[in-house]
Amino acid sequence: MMALPIGDGNPEPEPDPYADAALVRPFLTRLLDAASSEPDSDVPEAAGVRSYAMTGGRSAAVVPLEFESMLQTTARGAVVMSGLMFERLAIAQLCSTEILSVAELSARLHLPIGVVRVVAADLLSEGLLEAFMSNLSVADDVSLISRLIEGVRAL
Repeated sequence: MMALPIGDGNPEPEPDPYADAALVRPFLTRLLDAASSEPDSDVPEAAGVRSYAMTGGRSAAVVPLEFESMLQTTARGAVVMSGLMFERLAIAQLCSTEILSVAELSARLHLPIGVVRVVAADLLSEGLLEAFMSNLSVADDVSLISRLIEGVRAL
């Protein structure tokens, strides 16, 4: 005669060895979840390499640009815009329709701000963009702060 298991017939689940790790190291569960899930096709696998390629390996801009520096495409930039490619073209196009800050460009293009600073500085040094600094300090420029808040909310 065969003995029947007592209870609902389901075996006891194995204890999760990482259950307490989430309290001590919350990033560990994100790493485990990321490793078990399928890769996201929208996120490039080599984002760090791509940023390096976009800036030519540079992390500092030729011309110092602040986050709040306002950029606009020059007349020369509008003429040669058709010859630009990738991020350079995107920055020139956005700055041709309206004056945007470096931070706003970063948010709209979904690019790291360091990349935008380097690429925009290259365009500035080539005379394709012009930069303006606000007469007010950043803390006094209510419209800039409002636009930055809206940009952060859009992320």
